[in-house]
Amino acid sequence: MWREAEPERLVYMELQDGLVLIELNPMFAPRTVKQFTALVEDGFYDGLPFYRVIEGFVAQGGDGSDLGEFSEVPLLDAEFEIDWPADASWTAVQSPDMFAPQTGFIDGFAAARDPAGGKAWLTHCPGVVAMARNEGPDTSRTDFYIVIGQAPRYLDRNMNVFGRVIHGMDAVQSINRGRPADDGIIRDEAASSRIKRMRMGNQVAETERLTALVPDTSHASFQEVLDQRRDRRQPFFHNKPPRVLDVCQVPVGGRATR
Repeated sequence: MWREAEPERLVYMELQDGLVLIELNPMFAPRTVKQFTALVEDGFYDGLPFYRVIEGFVAQGGDGSDLGEFSEVPLLDAEFEIDWPADASWTAVQSPDMFAPQTGFIDGFAAARDPAGGKAWLTHCPGVVAMARNEGPDTSRTDFYIVIGQAPRYLDRNMNVFGRVIHGMDAVQSINRGRPADDGIIRDEAASSRIKRMRMGNQVAETERLTALVPDTSHASFQEVLDQRRDRRQPFFHNKPPRVLDVCQVPVGGRATR
């Protein structure tokens, strides 16, 4: 029912209010994961702020390259979707979905696919981590965001989604918000929440590492969870909701133990 996240795909992000664990997904965004991993290993994000935080939407952090600040880090090509991996373990959720022909889970990540076009992509569910960009598709660089509100699925296939929070969303939700009138941008650096330190799991001493467990979404027991959430049989529901299921309404978190 559970699988262990690999240390080389696990990011330890230390915030003022606690530790956040992010699992990376090189299957869907290999170049993004490679560049992000290198930046983490170099300590690039240590001390940088979450400078654009919009209540009910996203918390965006980095060096401000998304705002046009100078950065020597190279731009990333768009990694919005991939060719459908024939050997992927697909657990179907909904067909059709409001934003895609099909939704489901691949290795714990909420995803969507178009069988006719042979494409697949990760969906913008709460806790998802993606790269920020400017108007052009190939303008991601260093800045990233975490979805902290309802799923902005309209961003699917438009951003480089490369990971998800599997532990510590309570700390993420404690990040200071910006003013709606300023589009969430926090101009006062003293008022912004900062990243104390970021490390890859394989940079952490073995004595300090956590065992990060996430649900195995290909396991039969997970299919039972989906069936129960799709067919609300509890006596509480006097008016039964339709037998449809939003992939972002299926919580797939994790747990961290020593």
